[in-house]
Amino acid sequence: MLDIFAEVDKKTNDSLFVVHNDSVEMMTVADIFDTKRYTDFKAVSYVSSPQFFSEVVKDFQTVTFILGIDNSENLTKFSDGISAYLDNRDNVEFFNNLPDEVKNSIVEDNFQIRYGKPGVMIHDKIYLLANENTSDYRVVMGSANFSKSAFNPDNLNFENVRIDDSKKLYDLYLTRFKYLLEQTIDYIPERSRKTYKNKNLILQVTPETNVELLVESLEQKNFQLVVTEEQRDILIERQEKVADEQSDIERALKVIEVITESKSKNGIFPLKKNSQIAKSKSKLQEIFYKVPKIAKKNESDCREILLTKGDFRIYKKFDEQSDEVEIYSKQADKDKIKSTLEKINAFTQAYYDFAVTPNPIIPSKIYEMILYAFTAPFIWKIRQKCAMNYGKVLVADIPLFCIIGGISGSGKSTALRFVANLMGQRGKQIYEYAKELDRAGIIYGLITSNNLMPIFADEVGLSFFKGSNSQFKGEAMIKSLANDISNEPTGTFIGTTNAPEFSASEQVIRRIYYLEVSSKFEKKNIRNESTLYRMKIYDELDDELFKDFTFRFSDAIRNNEEIFTIDDFLSLTRKIFLSYYNECAMDVPNYFPHKIFSDYKNKKVDTWRKLFFGNKDCFIIRDKEIQVNIDEIFRNSTNAKNQKEMLLNFLDETCLETTLGVGVNWFLKKEEFYKFIGYEPTTFEKTKNFLQKIFANS
Repeated sequence: MLDIFAEVDKKTNDSLFVVHNDSVEMMTVADIFDTKRYTDFKAVSYVSSPQFFSEVVKDFQTVTFILGIDNSENLTKFSDGISAYLDNRDNVEFFNNLPDEVKNSIVEDNFQIRYGKPGVMIHDKIYLLANENTSDYRVVMGSANFSKSAFNPDNLNFENVRIDDSKKLYDLYLTRFKYLLEQTIDYIPERSRKTYKNKNLILQVTPETNVELLVESLEQKNFQLVVTEEQRDILIERQEKVADEQSDIERALKVIEVITESKSKNGIFPLKKNSQIAKSKSKLQEIFYKVPKIAKKNESDCREILLTKGDFRIYKKFDEQSDEVEIYSKQADKDKIKSTLEKINAFTQAYYDFAVTPNPIIPSKIYEMILYAFTAPFIWKIRQKCAMNYGKVLVADIPLFCIIGGISGSGKSTALRFVANLMGQRGKQIYEYAKELDRAGIIYGLITSNNLMPIFADEVGLSFFKGSNSQFKGEAMIKSLANDISNEPTGTFIGTTNAPEFSASEQVIRRIYYLEVSSKFEKKNIRNESTLYRMKIYDELDDELFKDFTFRFSDAIRNNEEIFTIDDFLSLTRKIFLSYYNECAMDVPNYFPHKIFSDYKNKKVDTWRKLFFGNKDCFIIRDKEIQVNIDEIFRNSTNAKNQKEMLLNFLDETCLETTLGVGVNWFLKKEEFYKFIGYEPTTFEKTKNFLQKIFANS
């Protein structure tokens, strides 16, 4: 009982209110379900435990019980009529925990335990008792589930039941009961019944047995299990609610720990004095609102602090030491949206207009960088949704890291600063990776601090992508963060790096979003930020569009809309930006990115294609394999070791015949390698290889 809030005199507490034949009475469970007076028991209700069920029903001659759902939506055992069909462990254990006399009644068909067919959710609470020999009938109705706590007059679960010893009322509800019974099937698996009946043994469920039970259940119960899209969405939604409920329980326990004394007195944990509780104000606020504290090692964090709460809106915290936050997600007026779109258009277009060799794909990648950055505060939620909908394996494809590669002078640092401005990052906007972040634990601490403002970092070193002795740095950190599906908001990382020497293992690459910006600019053009001011791109540049975007994206989450697709984790962001152009009656730029880029994959293929066609003498073609004389290719190189490592990273892992001896000669699977680089051998080459094969076998 919740003694921390009130002291209740158990002697005077009658939590079970019983009206029997229009009079208030004190009645025990034995009085209500009187096995001496009644022989037949029919009921539909939620059952809390096999023990209570057995105690009450064991002495009836016949029992027909329909298992219903609890008041809680999150009790998936019976709530959707699907879970119990797909996993028989609870059904078997329910039977196993019954006493032998009840088991015997079940196998002899005197007792029936039923539950709703798939999609059927029964919430009725009806108890019908009868004795045909004495023409005695009883109807019990009310709020009480078939549980010990519900029928315990000393419990603080306040319940009420109405009992009518009426044949007329009994017949009315018997009709209802028979209708419900038609919507049900057996709860106890047939194999459990047979095992006990034939061998007097109970069934122990192993993984193998559970699969067999599923197959048998679907065959024996003679129904078609159809899971609709709506039902699937309900399951996903309820899974989220279970997680939310778990958070509520954890929160309640934390609050109780703060406001009550640590030692009990006579079994009761008394409340602390009000003055003591008041001193815990900041701790309680942190529990209620989940306002994160930035780790001490991140005191130099230069980012604005963006947070989120249960409503998925974005909030801004002005001072780490203060408890005050303000709502950041706000709708912007059309003129402000249009003005910012015009600046974005001008900025991205400049990557074509001012390039030494204009390439129309580069503005598209700069725009993609903006889309990723805007989505960043919600990527943790997208990953969470992905895990629920598609499983944890695919979550790694929704990256916490976005890397912009580009040769020197490609304007990638300028793009980083522009995006930071768009998102309201004031003052010192960009980290210098080598000076400020290249230490174990720094980036890990920033990402896990719950600050949703992306970490903007310039000139990210190659050590960021490599192995490290620390789990908080390099490849181990990237994989650890990418594989962790947290219920708490987490940050993201957006950085630039040099393209010519950039490479990483496949385990790292699939966990980052790589965009390559390869156009070069003259110093007097886009690289010089004064040019942007002369173009008036930076004039009155603010974060009003970003605020509006977070408002719209959070609305989509709140309304349970699709916030990503399996092929494009930025799909909702693209949709929102396209709606901006439509609302402002503006043309969408022809370079607007409509899908995810595969720059690193293309980089891998292009590198190996150039190597293959430029060094044919070093590729010895055999029947099913290709021998690559890698030492000969880099014979005159002063950086052969690093170049070999980069090439190995660029090679699709399916192409390697073996990893043994990769120092001198690499052996590749010919068919897989040709497929990887998109190469189709000429007729002459096919004929040559065919003849070589004949002569080799002659």
